[in-house]
Amino acid sequence: MSEYSITMLTHSLTRIVRPPTFSRGATPLALVVAGLLAVPREASALQPLAEFIRAARSQNFDAREQAAVMSQREDEAKQAWWKLAPVISASGSYTNNQYAAIATIPVGNPALGQTQSVTIMAQNQLDATFSATLPIVDIGAWERVGASHRTAIAARAQAGATELDVQRAVAQAYFQVVAEEAVLRSSNERRDTAQSNLDFVRTRNSAGVAPELDLKRAEAEFESARQDVTEAEYQIRIARRSLATVAGLDPSPGGFELSDDTSPEPPLDSFTVGSSNLPSVLAASETARAAERTVNSTRAGLYPTLSATATERVTNAPGFGQSPYYQIVGTATWRFDGSTIAQTSAADRAAEAARVREERALREAEDVVFNDYQAVVRQIEKTQAARAQRESSALAANIARQRYEAGTANYLDVQTAARDDFAAKVALVQASADLAYARAALHLAAGRRLDSGNGGR
Repeated sequence: MSEYSITMLTHSLTRIVRPPTFSRGATPLALVVAGLLAVPREASALQPLAEFIRAARSQNFDAREQAAVMSQREDEAKQAWWKLAPVISASGSYTNNQYAAIATIPVGNPALGQTQSVTIMAQNQLDATFSATLPIVDIGAWERVGASHRTAIAARAQAGATELDVQRAVAQAYFQVVAEEAVLRSSNERRDTAQSNLDFVRTRNSAGVAPELDLKRAEAEFESARQDVTEAEYQIRIARRSLATVAGLDPSPGGFELSDDTSPEPPLDSFTVGSSNLPSVLAASETARAAERTVNSTRAGLYPTLSATATERVTNAPGFGQSPYYQIVGTATWRFDGSTIAQTSAADRAAEAARVREERALREAEDVVFNDYQAVVRQIEKTQAARAQRESSALAANIARQRYEAGTANYLDVQTAARDDFAAKVALVQASADLAYARAALHLAAGRRLDSGNGGR
């Protein structure tokens, strides 16, 4: 089974209905999600697909993890910017000296005996220093800012790609629940029909019209139908659990009827336009740009830097100086480290690998669209064939039962025709579910979110 298949074992739906009439301009995806993004019909208790998508946006584990990573990258970009801002520091100290050092020096006219006391070291000395250092020229820091900014943009693009992946997972789990609900209804109907057949054969057997072999076959058919119900109940429990896990919302009981509409999608070219703007491609592109800026920042380790530092000191022991006083220092630094050359070469190879990943991301995105489009084409053909098979098998089962009741056919013919009809129901159900998911997957692969108005409300 392909990745688009919905696991449903050997079950079926009670009934497959034709889709409602849509306007000429409606796309096939609208046939899939128009009733899923809106409120379901009154008979359907399962929440619409849009509710699970909204819940997954905040509850899905991958979405939450990527949101945290995106916030981390944005904070790292801010951190890089702050590396270019002044670094301010302040310090204060108190020193208790055993002795004070105070000098008396003459001032003015020595003949007049004028003096001044100068405190070189106070017994209780207080000192406070304030400084600010500003990088004036630091090419490496500038390039690191650019790299971190590109990385943050890549993280935001990756968050968009993750959202599309989450919607794909939610849609797959949702259609599986819908299909399994229908399978359960069909299994219950088959069991009831098998019970009716068994009662009918018992009546004929008691009247001496039906042989004992027919009775045993009817009993075996009824037990087989009971097993189908048990299996369907198991499958629906598993499907509902999967949907609740991926969306973070417990599905309500019930479902709705799948459509087996086989309208074709628009041409493939309409889905491949703008592939370079897909979130996964943008994420790879921005990552490559960040790697290129990293090469520049590493190479800048060989360049000189220029910084300025301003300091002001306040003390009660200025000695022969003044308090407070300031000092401004300009510093030029050049440092040669041979390992920087090898480090730059390694960063350049990493950037080259990032560019290759960028090309691969674009090709893979186009391949996904191509594969999903071909999956829709295949599922349309399979659904058409399954529909024709279902109509023929239903007619054959009806004829076999009528002939048995008229006494012109044995029960084995009825049993065989009924099983063929049941298998045809299964094929149509699985084809319809696969087609519904394939359409959704195709639009998601093209970057069209299910909750952005593409076919839904």
